Amino acid sequence: MKKFFINFISSVALLTVSFASANAQAYQEGDKMLNIGLGIGSNLGGSGYTNTIPPIGASLEVGITDQISVGGFAGIAGSSYKFPTFGGEYKFSYSYITFGARGSYHFATSEKLDPYAGLMLGYNVATVTVKEPANYTGPTISAASDGGVLVGGHVGARYYFNEKVAGFGEVGYGISFLTLGASFKF
Repeated sequence: MKKFFINFISSVALLTVSFASANAQAYQEGDKMLNIGLGIGSNLGGSGYTNTIPPIGASLEVGITDQISVGGFAGIAGSSYKFPTFGGEYKFSYSYITFGARGSYHFATSEKLDPYAGLMLGYNVATVTVKEPANYTGPTISAASDGGVLVGGHVGARYYFNEKVAGFGEVGYGISFLTLGASFKF
């Protein structure tokens, strides 16, 4: 099984390299790309939560070699949760902001397709506000915020419709598990 796996990986790598050298690349050194996407399947919130701001992410990449790009990422999302009690209903509103630096390795398969994989190092900020029931007379529940270091990975691909515009799909850890959107090369 191990020998089969090594042969399979070697064959795929050889085909990728030979195919890439036979065609122009969709991604090259010096390229600057702006990616704007909408997240699907966020890890923010949970069962019973309502999205108030859908997960939206944007990244800017600069090609430093024909295979490696670096850049920044920013994302935002929001959700709310209503908690009914005998005295009324509490409403918890959550906002999430994620930002960081990321780098990607581009596999350069053709002039239309740009598959890539990479890592992100960033910071995630979460804020909670509470709206108490109208007739509530007890102690006030204060708003809270928290943040933490984010280490994530991503795998994705762009398909270029022309030299400057592409659609992309990406899975990984960031503002959502799956992001679909548009890329603009300038």
